[in-house]
Amino acid sequence: MKDLTRVTVAQMRQMEEAAVKNGISVATLMENAGKAVAEEALSMAGKGSIVVFAGYGNNGGDGLVTARYLLKSGYQVKVFLVGKPKQMSAHTQANYQALRALARMPETITTLEDIETIFDTLVQPDLIIDAIFGIGIKGVLEDFYLRLFEKINAQDVPILAVDIPSGLDADSGEPLGAAIKAAKTLAFGYLKAGFKNPKAGRYMGEVVIAAIGFPKDA
Repeated sequence: MKDLTRVTVAQMRQMEEAAVKNGISVATLMENAGKAVAEEALSMAGKGSIVVFAGYGNNGGDGLVTARYLLKSGYQVKVFLVGKPKQMSAHTQANYQALRALARMPETITTLEDIETIFDTLVQPDLIIDAIFGIGIKGVLEDFYLRLFEKINAQDVPILAVDIPSGLDADSGEPLGAAIKAAKTLAFGYLKAGFKNPKAGRYMGEVVIAAIGFPKDA
């Protein structure tokens, strides 16, 4: 799969497997991804405050790494873990514990009522980082996420999407009922196949590719 400019979810999975076979661990890919997002966030937020919305999967893990880097850089960062509580991947769990070690316990948003309460009291940040869903999400989203995305999109601040705007199907570029409307999307390694869909443009904003360690011959 050399010189691919747009890749499907299946191809991305193959590249992740190839990276591991070449000695590049999932933990390293996640660390590199989170660091890249943090660097992009610094250029967008100036010296302002940042809110990270993270899910329980590996995309959320990328967001937790990002939050750690931003906190260590002295930024004011608030982290929300969103969705029904479920088992995290080992790598996401490790980065969750790393945040706890910094005395930064993410707040949880698990119900529609939580969404209303959080946004009624949230001090508007200078940047929002969307690390809720990655490329693996399929099917129509639950009402919880439809409302959450509506609230996030209503904030009058730029949004940086981690790899892909949450709620956007990576293969088709179609929103799964709703999607985050990002000012910028930091895509890892390659553009996703769905990005060519004209409908995807209203959600992606500016798209930047970040090299995070995928082997060149994958």
